[in-house]
Amino acid sequence: MRRGMWRFVQASVLSLFIATVATAAPFQPGQIFVPFGGNQIAQISPLYASSDVSYLNPLPYSFATSATTLEGGGVALDENGYLYVTVGAGTGQQRGIVKIAPDGNVVKTLTVGTSIDLRGIAAKGGKVAVATNAGVRIYDADLNKRLQILSTNTAFRDVAFDDQGNLYALHQNQVDRYKLIGGSYSSTPETVVSGLVDAVALAFDGAGNLYVVDRGAQNEPQQVKKFVRTGDGFSSTPTSISRPVTSGSPSLFGLDYEPGINTFFVVNTSSTQTDLLKFSPNDTAMSVVFSSADIKNARWLAVYPTPEPAAAVLLLVGLGWTMWKQRRKGIGRKW
Repeated sequence: MRRGMWRFVQASVLSLFIATVATAAPFQPGQIFVPFGGNQIAQISPLYASSDVSYLNPLPYSFATSATTLEGGGVALDENGYLYVTVGAGTGQQRGIVKIAPDGNVVKTLTVGTSIDLRGIAAKGGKVAVATNAGVRIYDADLNKRLQILSTNTAFRDVAFDDQGNLYALHQNQVDRYKLIGGSYSSTPETVVSGLVDAVALAFDGAGNLYVVDRGAQNEPQQVKKFVRTGDGFSSTPTSISRPVTSGSPSLFGLDYEPGINTFFVVNTSSTQTDLLKFSPNDTAMSVVFSSADIKNARWLAVYPTPEPAAAVLLLVGLGWTMWKQRRKGIGRKW
């Protein structure tokens, strides 16, 4: 009986792997997407070597080419593998969102005029939130309908959703939370983190702790700050995660979390080179995982999450155990 159950688990895991390979699309779990150079997106696959980089077709609109200018270049993946990119930079250029299918083709372009800067973006649960210099805009996942505008007199830099669907919006020096209530977001935000200096990106780990890229004041060290979740809020004293010493004068920019390997990735970029840095939730320093002189002035980043194999195996074992118990009771079919 034990041998039979183990064979069932082996066969199920193998069939799961085969199905994944057979239906694979160009966008793959573990890949990192980095907008750069005005209208390009680098698609970097594990093991994150120079040979593991491909490039998406140029976008219909551009974004800023400065490593510090907050005009376009936000990027996010939803749970269905669609990629969303904010575009628009410079006087008179069209601002908007480009939605790209997992096969790499543009399926939707939403334009919003030429005055509002669209910055960091997040996508989850059928909603797409965008940080702008005049509030946060929320759309449906198909970009057919604008659902809400929040805090229209406030400039934001990045946005993120937590596991409960609440929306977090990053100012230069604080993080506000808009709670999800009855399918909509409260119009009155709560400030959950303050005391930042030049913050540009935020993300959560699997435990709900909040991480913020803070570039600090001039001549101060740029770093990621970790705010530990405490009940419904976060610790007021962050842990600092330092970046390694690199050549030139690079700037930290994008940040995203890969739950399958419990790892954060960070953009460290300049006009001559871009490094991808990584760290785990318990680290106090980042390390370089990828470097490229072909990718310059990178923007935010998005990571396509990998599945957690242990969870899949445990699920299959649980299914096998249930079937074994049913067979013992005489109500299940033989296997």
